[in-house]
Order: sequence, then structure tokens, then C-alpha cells
Amino acid sequence: MKLRITILTLLFGLFAIGAAAQSTQSDYEIQKSFKTQYAEYEQKVEQLSSPDSAQALKTSIREFEQKYNKHADLLDKALYPDTYEQRIEKLKKSSVVAMNRLQTMKQQTKKLEKLETQLTSYENDLQQLNKRTDSLQNAMQESIQSEKKLSAMLREYRQSLEKRDELILAFIDSMVIAYQEMDLQKLDDLENIDQKSRLESDGDALKMIHNISVENLDILQKNAQNLRLQDYMRMADVQQQFEKMWSRLGDKITEVYDGENAKEMASEVDQKINKWNQMLKEQTLTSLKDTLAENNIAVGGFETSDEFYSSLNSYLDNKVKKSKENASKAGYNDFTNFKSFWNEIEVQWANNFVDAGLLSQPQMATLNAKVDNWAEHAQPRSNNLLVYLLGASVLLAVALGVMLIREKKGKRNA
Repeated sequence: MKLRITILTLLFGLFAIGAAAQSTQSDYEIQKSFKTQYAEYEQKVEQLSSPDSAQALKTSIREFEQKYNKHADLLDKALYPDTYEQRIEKLKKSSVVAMNRLQTMKQQTKKLEKLETQLTSYENDLQQLNKRTDSLQNAMQESIQSEKKLSAMLREYRQSLEKRDELILAFIDSMVIAYQEMDLQKLDDLENIDQKSRLESDGDALKMIHNISVENLDILQKNAQNLRLQDYMRMADVQQQFEKMWSRLGDKITEVYDGENAKEMASEVDQKINKWNQMLKEQTLTSLKDTLAENNIAVGGFETSDEFYSSLNSYLDNKVKKSKENASKAGYNDFTNFKSFWNEIEVQWANNFVDAGLLSQPQMATLNAKVDNWAEHAQPRSNNLLVYLLGASVLLAVALGVMLIREKKGKRNA
């Protein structure tokens, strides 16, 4: 009997030891399994490629949390100094950030695709206009006997350039609007979260901006003899808008369209814009000389914007002085010629002159005041007043003579 009890006691002891061993092994396996699966989830978060896959991963993480919730105390010991709850929250937060990032990238990519579709349209239109202007330019360079035909071709050529400038302004507006919609702050935030999240594109926008800057410079270099002051004023407006757009968006465009030679192209755009600006200013001054000569306005020579202002200033001072001293018909004709020229500048091109650096606002105000002063003294004084005065003098002399005669007769009769 005692032997049976001893055997049973030994058996129960062995079962208890086995159960304890099995329980200890189970705790270890739980901890190991949690850590392994947690590491796998971390890796999946890093490898997410679409919002849909991110949403599916979030659902899977919730199931993972529910599976190990009952072992929270056990896992707290294994994860010390972190806790089970902290690890789960970190994983959930990472999945949410990843999903938001992917959703934003998807939205921005759609907007980039829309922009690139617009760019393709603009590029095709520009290419057609460039081909047209090139063919017209080549034809004009050939020996054409008919002056009337050459004049018509030159007019058509300038109209083509005007359409091209209008297209470039439309392109600039589209770029600004597109990048406003694209939310550049979100793009910066994405890059701060993950440097690998840079948007991919084929670089059309940067390439097109580069091409425009090259072509605009080429037009100025080859067409000085074909352009007029109004063409340069229009080009000055295009140049200012283009430069403002590039100054505002150039860095971001270069980052978004990060091709192998993006930085090199951006640097070339900067150089072309500076050269374009300088050449446009020089050719505009030359065109101003021609325009003044065509209007018989004999101002002094000038080569720079400062000399241009000085010449106009001296011309007006001289004309105002002569008009004050002796207003003449010839002087008045000079005034009407200059006023016609100046009205076009003041009404149509004042902002262009200022933006192009030809005249500053204070200089424009000074010249305006002198033109107004000239207007007050330019018209020859009327001779009618002299006639009236002479007539009155004659009448007065006659009246005095009559009075003297009467006075003499009165004295004789007395």
C-alpha cells in the first residue's frame, strides 16, 4: 500500500514538473513569436508601396494586437524598458504615417501627370510656332526682290513671336497654379519623413523651362533688325513674369524633377535669364534710339539706362527753357512729336520701362512733370492781343488829338 502511494506521488511530481516545464517553454515561445512578428511588421511598413497595401497592413496590425493582448504582462517583462502597449502604439503610428505619405504621394503624382499632359501640349504648340518663325526667318534672309512681300513676311513673323510670348505667359500661369495645387509644404514634409519619397517624373517641366530660356535668348541674338520697340516691351513683360516664376518655383522644380543633370540645367536657366535680361535691355535702348529718330526727337546719344534718362532730362530742360523765352511754331511741333511718343510710354509701357530697369518710378515722375511744364509754354502766344493794344493806342491818340484841337479852338474863341 505504501509502495503504491509512493509511486503515485512520484508520478504526480513528474507530471507537475512537466507541466511547469511546458508552461515555461510556452512563455518563451510567446515572447519569441511576438518579437519575430513585430520585426516583420516593421519591415512591411518600410516596404509599403501603395495606400491599399497600407490599409491592409493596418488591419493586420489590429489582428496582431488582439492576438497578443492577453499576454501583455508577460511581454512587458520581455520588452523592458519598453512595454507591450508602447510597442503596439509605435507600430500603429508608423503604419498611419506611411499610409498618409503614400496617399499624399498618389495625389501629387496625379497632379504631376496632369501638369505633364499640359506641358506636352504647350511644348507641341511651341515647337510648331518655333518651326514657323524659323522658316519665316530663313525666307527673309534670302534675297527677296519684292519689298511688299518682305514687309508682309516680317509682319507675319512678328505676329508669330507675339503668339509665342502669349503661349509662354499661359505656360507660366499653369506652372504657378499647378504648384500651388500641389502643396509644396506637403512635399517638404514628405522629404523630411522619408528621403526616398521624392516624386518621380521624366523632367519635362524643367527641360521645357530650360528650352524656353535658350530659345528666347536665341531670338534676341538673331532678330535685332526685325523687332520694334513694341516687341521689346512685350518681351520685357514675358521676361519679368518668367523670371518671377523661376525665382519662386525654380528650386522646387529642380528637386521634384531630380534627373541626372537637373542641377546643371537649373544653373543654365539662371545664366540664360541673366543674359536674356541684359541683352533685352541693350536692344531695347537701341530700339529707343531708332524710335526717337523716326519721330524727329533729337535727344543726345545714350548707351545705358542712366544715359537715356540723362538725355531725356536735358532735352526737356532745353525745350522748356526755349518755350518760356520764345514759343514758336517749330517748337510747338517738337512738343507734339515728343508728346505723342511719351504718351505711348506713359500709358502703355510705364511698368515695362520700370521692370526692365530703363527708368525708375521717380525718374518717370520727374520726366512727366517736365513734359507737363513744357505743355504750359509750348504753344505760341496769340498776336491778337497786340493788335487790340495797337488799335486801342491809335484810338487813344486820335481822341487825345481831337481833345487838343478843341482845347485850342476854345482858347482862340475866348
